[in-house]
This record gives sequence, structure tokens and C-alpha cells, in this order.
Amino acid sequence: MPKFLDLFVDEIRNKKDRLKQSLEKGRESSLDNDFKDLLIQNWHPLPDGEINDYHLVAVDGSRGLREYANGSRFYVVRAFGLSNKGEKFRKLETEVFLARGSSVDIERFIQQKTEFVEIALALESISHLKGSKKFVLIDGSLYGRMMHLLRDCPVEGDRGFLLRYMNVYSKLLETCKRENVILLGVSKDSRAEFMRDEFLNQIYLNELHSLRKSISIQEIKELENCVDMVKSRPAACFETFAKHKRKHGTLLDKLEQIMIEHLHSRPDFQLILNYASGPGYSKPIELAVTEYFQRDLRKMEKNPEDYVKKMFKNALIENSHKENEFRKYAVDIVNKVINFPTITSFHLLFDSRDTPLRIDFPSWILGSEDTLNTLKNNRFVSNRVNSVEEIIRMLKVGYAGLMDYNIWLKRADEEVKLRRRDVDAIYERVLEKDLGITLVHTRGYRRVKYP
Repeated sequence: MPKFLDLFVDEIRNKKDRLKQSLEKGRESSLDNDFKDLLIQNWHPLPDGEINDYHLVAVDGSRGLREYANGSRFYVVRAFGLSNKGEKFRKLETEVFLARGSSVDIERFIQQKTEFVEIALALESISHLKGSKKFVLIDGSLYGRMMHLLRDCPVEGDRGFLLRYMNVYSKLLETCKRENVILLGVSKDSRAEFMRDEFLNQIYLNELHSLRKSISIQEIKELENCVDMVKSRPAACFETFAKHKRKHGTLLDKLEQIMIEHLHSRPDFQLILNYASGPGYSKPIELAVTEYFQRDLRKMEKNPEDYVKKMFKNALIENSHKENEFRKYAVDIVNKVINFPTITSFHLLFDSRDTPLRIDFPSWILGSEDTLNTLKNNRFVSNRVNSVEEIIRMLKVGYAGLMDYNIWLKRADEEVKLRRRDVDAIYERVLEKDLGITLVHTRGYRRVKYP
């Protein structure tokens, strides 16, 4: 018997009911019927037909990272693009670096580097697209790429990298709008909760309206504050809420469940898999910035020069030989980010046996002129349904079943994927040969590589 298997079986059997519930349906609450009703109201059947005479490029990326005994690290990131007409595009970046930061900081940096080459390759591919129906598909979320907090990176010699990242992203967005290219982010395993949060807000507003008939205006204000602040100050909010609960009893049961729900994770995919009547798509939602990004955004708007001075201290030192030029460049990028277009997102299910896809696109596609600094709250979007349906028809052409969510992105992933042996046997060997050195890995990696 494999080591520890007996203990594993005991654990599974002791927790059987809870584990089964979590894996099959997710968490349950008394709000489930409300969520079900709202999902049904905001779920639409797939449009008929498929799109013709289109030209698209699908882009994906991969990365490899190695750490050596002397503290240096080596990375290679690469991106591959494939068009529906057989054109291929490639991009690669590599570097050796030292860094101060945790393993999480380094992993985030490498992830951002991968996204950077994907964005840069997508930008380069646009000039090859022809016709009136042009698309660029990027694996992953467009919204998530916008929400990186602008500040120093941990890597020496590249502290201002995020400025270059956002500059290229800005050029991609501007070029797509100018050239009438539909830019799409396609996420196959999203943990997003923006739809759940919108539903929860509607449940909350309806409940608040109902309570106004029975509770004083002052008490309503205090309860509103409890719900608004429950994520940041849960203990204080529930303490205040308990005083009202003692007075009003079961009248506040639903509001209490709403507060509890705010503190728990419930991905949108869970609602769709539990309650969607069949294949279809969710009503699009235009997304405001995250709470963390909003704090930075206010500082950017108030004084972009001061923001650069505080958030890019090390980058300014690295560029001290051209400090004024760098400072001007950084402020310009900060202003571009402030005026980034918002992103609209929806979920798409082609087969009831499959998991949904999350689809992101710039909100201008639906006629919105909102920017990151003008949209304060998420909102459902109802206009220009034809544009959304055209996107779905194009994606339907590329859907090939449960194992192939998008034939172009799947092929791009197969072409670009970096395996352990690729880094070890190819890239590191070329590095050693061309530099005339021997690379010595950390002991931790040697234990994995030579068990």
C-alpha cells in the first residue's frame, strides 16, 4: 500500500459529506434560491449561426525560471500567435537577474513578463489582419492585466518594467480601436466573482427596500454601513449588527446571510454550473476597478508626479542618469493608465457538460466611453447585443468539444508550452555553451531533477 494512503482514506471518510458537497455544488446558503432566480433572468441562449469571412490571431505564452546557487535567476518567456489562415508569429525574451523579494514577488514578475510578450506579439500581429471582421484572442483576462498595481518591480535593472508593460498594453488597446479590431481575453478556468457580486448587491438592495417599512431611517443607515464595511472590518460590523438583531430578531435574518456571503468565495462558474438551464451566455457586466486599484487610482489622479516619486523610488535611482526624461515618461504612462478603457466581461457555456469560458473585451465595443477613472461601480450592459452575439458566433466556430475549448488557442498553447526538459536540455545548455560556463542549480532543484 502506498505510504499514507490509509490515513488519506480515513480523512476522506471522516469528512465525506462536507467534501462531497464542496466538490459537487459548492457552498450552500439560504440565498441560493435568490441566486438561482437572478441567474435565470440574466442567462441568454446561444445565438444561431456562425460567422463568415473573418480573420483572427490567437496568442498564448509560457515561461521557464531557474535559480542558481549564487543567487542569480534565469528566465525565458515566449509567446506564439496563430491565425485562422495559418500565419504564425513568435516572440521571446530572456534574462539573468538578481532580485530582492519573496518567491511570490518573483513568480508575479515572471507571470507579468509572460503577459508582456503576449501583449507585444498581439500588437505586432494586427498589421497582418485583413477584412472587416478582425479579432485578436489572448489567453487569459484582459481585466486582470489592467489591475496590476503600478510600482517598482523586485528585479534589479528592471525596476520600472511595469511602466513598459502598461505602455505596450496602451498601444495594443489604441491600435485595436483605431483599426476596428475586436480584442478578446478568453479564460478557461476563471475564479471571477463579479456576477455573483452583482447578484448579491441586487439581493441586498431588495432586502433593504423591504426593511425600510419596519426599521427607522437611522437604523437603516447603520445597517447599510455594516454591509458596506463588512469585508474590511468584519468583527466591528457583526458586533454592531448583533445589537440590531437582538432588537429585531428574525426580521434581519436575510441581511445577516448577505453579510456572511460577502465574506465567502462563490465563483460565478459555480452559479452557472448549478443553475444554468443549458448552453448560453450571461448578461455582460462592465467592470469598475478593484478596491485595491481604486486606492492607487485616486493617488494617480490627484498627483501623478508624486505617485511616480513614491512608487518608483528604485526605478528613479536606476535611471538617475536620465532622471528627468524617465520621470516624464513614467508620468505619461500613469496618465495613460488612468484613461484606459473599461473592460466588459461575460461567461459563455457551449455545452452543459463543459465548464464556462470567461470572455473579456474593451467596453468601447458596446459603445461605452467609460475609462478606469470614470466608472465607479460594476454595471450590467444591455445595449449592442449584436456585437456580443458576433463574438459568440466567432468563438463557436473555434469550439471543438470538452477537450478543445478553442482550436486556435489550444494550438497556440501546444506550440508555445515550455516543459521542464526544454529549459534544462535546450535553453540552459545553449546558455552554458555560448557563455562558456557551468550552471549550478540550488540544492532544492537538484533534488527534484536528480531524485
